[in-house]
Amino acid sequence: MPRLPFAGLVPPAALALAALLGGCAQSPALPSSQSTTDNFQKARAAGIRPVAVGDFSARADDRAVEARYLRDTLVTELQGAGVFDAASGAVVQGQLVDASFQRQAGSVAARFTVTVAGGRVVYDRELRANATWDAGADAARERSAVYSKLVGLLFTDPGFRNAVPR
Repeated sequence: MPRLPFAGLVPPAALALAALLGGCAQSPALPSSQSTTDNFQKARAAGIRPVAVGDFSARADDRAVEARYLRDTLVTELQGAGVFDAASGAVVQGQLVDASFQRQAGSVAARFTVTVAGGRVVYDRELRANATWDAGADAARERSAVYSKLVGLLFTDPGFRNAVPR
């Protein structure tokens, strides 16, 4: 029986596809981050100086994508409000604690820290955002909105505002 030229590639290709699909099942589909008017206003009203954004990790290894998305959302919102400076001496870092989504509800929690020159921690707090939505809503957009809501909570937190005053 003749050997097919691509027969040796089928198992690795099948494994690669399975790995990709498996990763998709664990992580919610999230659109690219976009600055929101609400967070723009909150960041401007916070009266904070420009800050840098450092590393964001996840408490659970399988949530690295969500941690990166939270970081990207924060950067986007800070840039939109004109208070992002990659060279700033004040650096916001975070750890995704939880990201839980059901069909019509979601919750995201993260621990945010702000360090200043010399690595001194001036802010360290865990925040959580929750939301519910209608069955017909765009689930990816709604999940994204929960991350933006969490960033908005950071901007309105008095401890954060006091950590990086203008």
